[in-house]
Parts: sequence; C-alpha cells; structure tokens
Amino acid sequence: MKLKRVWIPILLAVAILVGTAGAEDLTGIIVNSRTAQSFTAEAVTDEDLNTILEAGLAATSAINQQPWYFAAVSNKEIISEIKGSSGGFPGGGKPEGKAPDGVPTDGKAPEGAPAGGKVPAGGFPGGGMPGGSAKAGLGDSPVAIIIYMNEGTSSPNASFDCGLACENMFIAAKALGYGAKIVSSPTMQLNGDQHDAICEKLGVDPSYKAVAVLLIGREEETTDGTTGASVRNTAEDKVSIVK
Repeated sequence: MKLKRVWIPILLAVAILVGTAGAEDLTGIIVNSRTAQSFTAEAVTDEDLNTILEAGLAATSAINQQPWYFAAVSNKEIISEIKGSSGGFPGGGKPEGKAPDGVPTDGKAPEGAPAGGKVPAGGFPGGGMPGGSAKAGLGDSPVAIIIYMNEGTSSPNASFDCGLACENMFIAAKALGYGAKIVSSPTMQLNGDQHDAICEKLGVDPSYKAVAVLLIGREEETTDGTTGASVRNTAEDKVSIVK
C-alpha cells in the first residue's frame, strides 16, 4: 500500500511534465512554423501520411457534419494532368502560359500593392516571391492532399470546417518533421472543365468541390524562404483583448 501511495504522485508528476513539454512543442510549431517554398524528392512514408490524414479527420466541424473529403496524391502523371487541365496557365489564367491582363511577369507584386501585403497562394501569377525567390506549387512536393468540400452538407459553414481540417493536417505534418504549404490556386483547375474526370481518377464524389491543396514533403533547407517574404502583422494591429 505504501509503495502504491509513493508511485501515484510520481506518475502524476511525470504525466504533467510530459503534457507540458508536448504543449510547448506544439505551440512552438504553430507560432514558429513557416510555409515551405521548396521540397526534396524524399517520399512521405505511408505511416506518416496516414497520421496526417487522421489529424484532418479529427478536426472539429459544425453539428459534426464533417463536410470534407481528402485525396492524397503522389502520382506525378495525375498531378501533371491536373496542372494541364486549365488550358496551359498553372495559375488558372490565360492559356499559353500568359498571365492575366494587368499582372506583371517579373514575379513582383502589382504596382500599388500595400507594403508588407501577403503574396497570393501559389505565388504571383508571373512566378515567385518578390525578388525572384522560389515559390512551391502543385507538383513540387512528394504529396499533395486535395481538400474537397461537400456543397450539399447541412453544415452552416462547410468551407470553414474544411479549413480547420487542412490546418490540422498542416500542423501534423510540421510535427512529424515535414515542410508544408497550403495553396488555393490549383482549385481553379480541379473545379474547371475537367472536374468530373479528375474526381473519377481520384475517387471523389463529383458533387464535391476542391477548396484547398496541402503540399507536403521534406523541406529543401538550402532554399531561401525568408528573403523577400511578406511581413506578418503584429498583435497590436490584429488583436483586441477585452477583460
């Protein structure tokens, strides 16, 4: 009995310490993680991919509608088909690789854009971050997880729920040591003229709509992903705390 009384407090203390360390690690991942801009060719293991997908499935959703469907794609041929389904321009703009009217082709922000503004997902249509830095897009990572949304759900905000699921998977990927990036521009192709054909290839109900793509892989550490990156807003600019 005495032995039991000694061990119970010790085990509780260890559990608290482990839990605190885990919370600190997770907080660090969320606060300090950056968007990956270049990936190596190293594959994402099946075990890790399943863990990442489970994290997405565990996301909260309004009235538990779970309005999402995830298609994890590593097949390069299918990725190439998706990229080419817009008629040529990877960002979904004009065919023959031309940028939409009024968009510069030198990789810089449009004239008059606010200082420190965010770079569009997938990069400026003309390519890259300001200054010509690398900008990863569909096909540049070993795995792309396409997040589809059920438009027929009774969820009051299905797209928000899908965003939560996507963020869960992003955090899980980072916790497993992978680089990750969320992009939206490929949804133009995914929801375009070839939508039903792409859904058939991916095993997705054609009534669903693609809302985001999560790129995952080992991050190429030699790539400069910070120079020229847009500045994050401060808490002073974006937060109110009312007591």
